Amino acid sequence: MPDRETQLFVAMFRKSPIGMALVSPLGRFMSVNDALCSMLGYPREKLLTLTFQDITHPDDLDADLGLLRQLLEGEIPQYEMRKRYYHSDGHQLWAQLNVSMILSDDGSPAFFVSQIQALPAAATG
Repeated sequence: MPDRETQLFVAMFRKSPIGMALVSPLGRFMSVNDALCSMLGYPREKLLTLTFQDITHPDDLDADLGLLRQLLEGEIPQYEMRKRYYHSDGHQLWAQLNVSMILSDDGSPAFFVSQIQALPAAATG
């Protein structure tokens, strides 16, 4: 990307009101924005040491991994789901997760773009 486009992307990512993360193919957070850190209660440095599996409620993990597998195998172009995350203080937080995949030049998975928006309690159920 030209410098101006890079600057715009970085600003958009950092200042988005919706939680955003770039996630490695193994699930490790590579980059996270302020909204996600605030929503989950983790400082950026700590969140970058974790995987999405570490903070996903166990009852929601299999569904998330199943959709991720379908994405990796090219069966679906992206996915969305409602799932529970663990906040840093231990409470559960319902959120809407939207995920797409970015490929490397050789066609292999480079990373996932995850957008995460907290859901009000009334929307969960």
